[in-house]
Amino acid sequence: MSENILCVKNIKKSFGGVHALKGVDLTIKKGETHCLAGENGCGKSTIIKVISGFYKPDEGTIEIDGKEYTNMSTADAIAAGIQVIYQDFSIFPNLTVMENLVNKKEFRKIAEEAVKKINFDVDLDARVETLPVADKQLIAISRALLHNAKLIIMDEPTTALTKREVTRLFGIIEELKKEGITILFVSHKLDEVFEISDSITILRSGQNVYHCPASEMTEEKFTYYMTGRNIDTSEVKEVKDFSKAEKVLEVK
Repeated sequence: MSENILCVKNIKKSFGGVHALKGVDLTIKKGETHCLAGENGCGKSTIIKVISGFYKPDEGTIEIDGKEYTNMSTADAIAAGIQVIYQDFSIFPNLTVMENLVNKKEFRKIAEEAVKKINFDVDLDARVETLPVADKQLIAISRALLHNAKLIIMDEPTTALTKREVTRLFGIIEELKKEGITILFVSHKLDEVFEISDSITILRSGQNVYHCPASEMTEEKFTYYMTGRNIDTSEVKEVKDFSKAEKVLEVK
């Protein structure tokens, strides 16, 4: 058995004349929270779609839990234990929580067990569109567990969450790790990356620029490898008070 849940090497992907990925490598160990960071347009979304079988790479290899896949489909990825939770969660707002988790031929008990795995207290008969964003995310996580997820990819999972909801999510991530589930945490938020990650990979312009254990990362390194430049924060400029300034634009 491999100690890595995922190992992709030299992944290249182009769309017309645009080279989205230029030979990306990504290795994720079992049971860790691995952060994939980078600015918008660096290739994060593209590599996620390659890993999940949505895109076919032009070059490179994909290995999941020691098994190499060629021409991998989304069905292959799901069967191998790969689950992706996108920013829109890919759930159906007009259906109930239970209908998003199981079909009508299955039993209510299955849905109850799914939410129980992450101590998610929710009305299974509630329509998803009536629930807050944080609960919709937990429905997506519960559904991933129903599919025997080994690696859950969370794409910018804290974008619409409050600080309290982020703390709750991070607690669930720690519990998932105890169950042997690996997390690929895709984000560019420095404070959250440092709080939750065991290791970090940074992409820029479709290429790997840095990889290290989270314990070896610093704010200066993170900013430099994300942007490609050093940012001087030694001088803190005075913040002006604009509360009494003349209004130049108003939108209602």
